[in-house]
Amino acid sequence: MNKIMYYIVFITVNFLNAQSGAVYSRFGIGDLVNSHTAYRMGFGELGSAVIDKDYIEGYNPASWTNLEFTKLGVSARYLGTSASNNNSKVFHSNIIFSGFTIGFPIQRDLGISLAIGLIPVSALSYDISNSLNNSLFGDYKETFKGSGSLSKVFIGSSVLVPTNSSIGLAVEYYTGANKYLSYQDFASNSSFKDVSYETQYKYRGMGTTVSIISGNILDLLNKSENSNNSVLRLSALANFASDLTTDTSIVTTTSIGVTENLLGEVKTILPTKYTFGASYSWNENYLILFDYLFQPFSKYQFNGKYDTNLKDLTKYSLGFAYKDKSVRMNSTALERISYRFGFSYEETQYTFNGININQYSLHSGITIPFGDINMIDFAIMAGLRGTTENNLIKEQFINAAITLTLGELWFVREDR
Repeated sequence: MNKIMYYIVFITVNFLNAQSGAVYSRFGIGDLVNSHTAYRMGFGELGSAVIDKDYIEGYNPASWTNLEFTKLGVSARYLGTSASNNNSKVFHSNIIFSGFTIGFPIQRDLGISLAIGLIPVSALSYDISNSLNNSLFGDYKETFKGSGSLSKVFIGSSVLVPTNSSIGLAVEYYTGANKYLSYQDFASNSSFKDVSYETQYKYRGMGTTVSIISGNILDLLNKSENSNNSVLRLSALANFASDLTTDTSIVTTTSIGVTENLLGEVKTILPTKYTFGASYSWNENYLILFDYLFQPFSKYQFNGKYDTNLKDLTKYSLGFAYKDKSVRMNSTALERISYRFGFSYEETQYTFNGININQYSLHSGITIPFGDINMIDFAIMAGLRGTTENNLIKEQFINAAITLTLGELWFVREDR
């Protein structure tokens, strides 16, 4: 099992940079990746108030306190987007690896766990081409492309405190690169030569995530004496990123050759991300989740300048999960399947000439256990983003995710 975990981690690290986004990802650092796993995608992508011993994730370090076994999670995604305006329509799809996490229970009674991982933060991907003609240049093709991603490596821990609340802390290192390419291809009989410009930003910097998930609020209110074993939890999370050092360069290709200009280092300021959530479970089988995310991208800066096409981001998600916890290990796989559903509404960080870009999404997912402590999750997310008003882009997307979670006993003292 240890050898399998090693190879999965190696493959994931080498493919993580193959991220994909959409047309609007041209602005800021790209489209944000709020959750990299199928588990969270199934109920709305957030679920910050969930504590589940079966999973180890990088979103909320306070959720690790119930970890019983060493857990390795590896995820991949399918991204399919149909983008259209008033004149045309195109479809783009991609399959990407979207990170890994591994967690270890250190002291189960105190809820102390340690986790490390590599997960995506944002994704940039667009490809726009126009065939043009004018009296000076004749026929030519103009193309704009963007690709890249920002990821973070993290190490963190969780612990239980009085009132049975969970506190988590993760230290993060941000790294990644975004490339922006524009070029003009002239007809073969033209006297003009093709020209291209490539701008590249390479990011690096530190960050932290601090979070808390409460114990059962009903216990604190002395109202837990009920027949349906209800549990109500609240959560709060803040993700801080220090100013990212950004190396910038421009490569120009013309008829006289290739010229690279290193523009030096600038600062990219990412605004703090806040998430507040609640979860309510009853009969040990049913779970309802609500989350609110806020990130003021109006404060985003690159090289000391604000971006007029960025505004504050807010996201709301509502989720539902069902898992029959009465079934035993020797039950059939069908009896042990758990189900998730969700809806999310996002006022994205993008705005153009007073028109805000909003997103609506439906979510669903299932978990299929295999073996005693291993499982595989599938999820699908479908939605709409943007508008064709004022010749903007409307996107219809279907994203799917798969997460493999493997468990193993590590660091357990054997009785002699």
